[in-house]
Amino acid sequence: MKNNIKKIIDAIKTRRWIHYLIIAIIGILVCIPFLWVQIYFSDDGKFHLLRLIGLDNSMKYGSLPFLVFPFFCNDWGYSMMTFYPPLVTYIPYILGLISGAFSTGLKLFGCLTMIFSGIFMYNFMNEVTKKKGIAIFSAILYMIFPYRFECLFNRYAIGEFTAFVFIPIVFQGLYNLLHGDKKRHFYIAIGATGLLLTHTISTLYTALFCLIYVLFNIKTFFNKEVIKKCVVNVIFILLMSAMFLIPMLEFKFSAEYSILQPEIMKTNAESVATKTIKPSQFLKDIGEENGVSFVVGIPFITMLLLGVIAYSKIDKEHKKFYITFIIFGTISAIMCTYLFPWKFMPDFMCTLQYPWRLLGFACFFFTPICAINLYYLLKCIDIRWARNIIFALVLIITTSFTIMELKQYPVDDTSQDESYEEKNIENPKIHYFSINRDNMPEKALREQMGYLQTREDNTVIVSGNVNILNENKEALHMEIELENAEKDTQLELPFLFYPGFSITLENGENVIELEYCESEYGFIQIKIPENIENGKIIVDYTATVLEKTAYVISGMSIIAFIVYVVCFRKKCGQKGHSNLSTVENEKETNEK
Repeated sequence: MKNNIKKIIDAIKTRRWIHYLIIAIIGILVCIPFLWVQIYFSDDGKFHLLRLIGLDNSMKYGSLPFLVFPFFCNDWGYSMMTFYPPLVTYIPYILGLISGAFSTGLKLFGCLTMIFSGIFMYNFMNEVTKKKGIAIFSAILYMIFPYRFECLFNRYAIGEFTAFVFIPIVFQGLYNLLHGDKKRHFYIAIGATGLLLTHTISTLYTALFCLIYVLFNIKTFFNKEVIKKCVVNVIFILLMSAMFLIPMLEFKFSAEYSILQPEIMKTNAESVATKTIKPSQFLKDIGEENGVSFVVGIPFITMLLLGVIAYSKIDKEHKKFYITFIIFGTISAIMCTYLFPWKFMPDFMCTLQYPWRLLGFACFFFTPICAINLYYLLKCIDIRWARNIIFALVLIITTSFTIMELKQYPVDDTSQDESYEEKNIENPKIHYFSINRDNMPEKALREQMGYLQTREDNTVIVSGNVNILNENKEALHMEIELENAEKDTQLELPFLFYPGFSITLENGENVIELEYCESEYGFIQIKIPENIENGKIIVDYTATVLEKTAYVISGMSIIAFIVYVVCFRKKCGQKGHSNLSTVENEKETNEK
């Protein structure tokens, strides 16, 4: 009996799949309450629910890539995909189709990100320490850090909480490249591509911390093999992310959009400085206006402070990593507060809007420190069963604190999510005041209380003379019959200005491709190139050639990356086998 129990305990301690199972079970348990939280009333939940509905509409009436949604913004068309990465749209969309409701798809996606973030943190810390005890405790703490639940339950900040999955992958690849056997360097490309297709702000700050990490290890970095592999990763990152980067850049250079304007989005240094928090808010809520809690919790703070005792007991080869992550975590925490000089920061750093978003990075850097402290202090206890009991108690206490925090999130009537979803599917025409307007052309946004309020869903004659006999519009397709149109007559079409529309003028047997520009009010404007007695203008959203090419580039690059990884691993395997044979031959020679 004792031997069987010992085998079970040993299996739990050494088998990776059992650790993954434990992580998955804990992830499911802490996410169960989320299934009864109402997405609609979270900070960003309504916005993301509408993105899935809009994507569904676009698939029915638009063209790949589905960057402009029909019916939204008074049926003028609205882009909710260009400036928001696609990964956090397509996966919840598929889960929504499978589950029967997009709100359910969003909830399932949130639960999956929690589980996979734990698994990848486990892999990262196992790579660093080669100690599964530290790895599994890091994974669990990473999943139950209180701010994680603010992102999921309260804000439903889908990009931000999905980034928790990919940040450990990036750092595992970087650590392996600089300190390991370099056999998993390509994790950098996997993690960074995932970040770019998930959340641009998290990508930016991950890149900054990675750069600082490289500077901390600059001697190791200046190696021909390391630099070569870095270049390979960067190339793959850019190519695999082309489906997001290229359309975004094309939109950026086509017109001024609200989301790219610091004054409108409050992403300038002065505005960001006003949104910092007090250090005391890490310990106690003070009733913030935005309702976000920044409490770290006594259990986590205690485990951090245990480092004063544990540091001397840490293995020498891990101390540099330990100090680096304490520095990074401390920087992240300070950057959340008014102690950091945000007023003097460059604009690119201020795109995060809310400095307290860096609490997520503090979570990533501090949870491994907590796990290392606990592991080395427990190692001082000679009795194994006593170590296991203390380990379990710490886990129970920490998890209980998080569960207590979950009580602050109200359980609403989730049927309201479904009714809101059904209402917008059945009546897809949505007023621009009922939607996030960050992605509107700046000219249109500035007229949201003026011109837009009186503008009808038809063609407007800006200048010149023409008789509009008939207009038929359905989603992103429109036909306009003209009579006696004078040359150079300017028309404003009832579509917001986005690249990707195809506009033709039929004049008898002649078909003329019309170019368009942005009108004074942010709509599509065209010019009649010649006198027309009778003609027809046909408008369709087809997406640009560049946008379609970007998706092809990403698709081919992903295939090429998979081939590269397979060949690289095969090469490493052959080299490892060769090295092993050499060692065995030397051993046999010595024995003889």
